[in-house]
Amino acid sequence: MQRGFKVLFISGALFLSSIIVFFTWGMSFSSMFVQNNTSLSTNQITLDPLAAYNSSILINSTDKLLTITIDSTDNNQMVLNEFVIGPNGKIVSNSTFQKTYFSTITPNLTGRYDISVSNMDQNNKASFFLFFGNLPFLKENGEIDLSSFGGLVLGVVLFIAGIVSFIIGIILYLKDRNKEKYHGYIPR
Repeated sequence: MQRGFKVLFISGALFLSSIIVFFTWGMSFSSMFVQNNTSLSTNQITLDPLAAYNSSILINSTDKLLTITIDSTDNNQMVLNEFVIGPNGKIVSNSTFQKTYFSTITPNLTGRYDISVSNMDQNNKASFFLFFGNLPFLKENGEIDLSSFGGLVLGVVLFIAGIVSFIIGIILYLKDRNKEKYHGYIPR
């Protein structure tokens, strides 16, 4: 068998391996995401002027950060206000912002956490995306846990190795084919 075919076979195996790793990592990452967020709140919301959106989640562990991400889709940057009330009835977070808001809260108590997002504009509707829950790839200090993305990195490396070996395999195949075609004969 020509060495070009051998390298092309290896590149196919690398591509298949990268797909398997991506699929396996994606399944485990999504299950980790769902396990940490049994009552996850993610929505695209449109609010009328001076209206509010309310949601709540149940937190059963205080060792994971509670994450709030709000991203406005309006170009004119509406003023929005968010506040979170903990299970004891006290306000845990309260902020007024425009366009994008990201915050983490270290929960002191387990129980129900309520969030309210208000459109402070008197004339225009506000549209935004809201995420309220635990992000499994955040450490307790708020840093990103890179070990959660090990499967993604491995899949990317295998995919790139597959592309490189595919190119090398084609080059070797063409060289070997030309050797057989002009065996013993040197064209001038």
